Amino acid sequence: MRGLHLTADLYQCRCEPRWLADAQALGDWARQATEAVGLEVLHQVCHPGADQDGNTVALLLAHSHVCLHTWPRQRGVSVDVYLASGAGDLSAKARGLMFALVNRFAPEWTEQRSLDRGTEGA
Repeated sequence: MRGLHLTADLYQCRCEPRWLADAQALGDWARQATEAVGLEVLHQVCHPGADQDGNTVALLLAHSHVCLHTWPRQRGVSVDVYLASGAGDLSAKARGLMFALVNRFAPEWTEQRSLDRGTEGA
């Protein structure tokens, strides 16, 4: 049960407004980005917020997930990428996916964190 958990808080995003406001468009793009790094999406959920309050996109992967939460009024996004490494080291895929997700929003600045999860052989 080893894994890599990456998080990013994005501020003052300069992307097209639809990437912050349209949950379905964001979900479809996030799915494509996830599949482009070689990961299989098992289920996709796009939950639109009420009256520009923000959106939530969740992609479920095998023992893993990708989540995005947007706040259009504040031009902010929270990104969560967790990949369990039961089938080998997936850190390059996790980092590549996070890079693509962050770049989609073109933030003025970010706060990113990386956490190794679990222990070897557990």
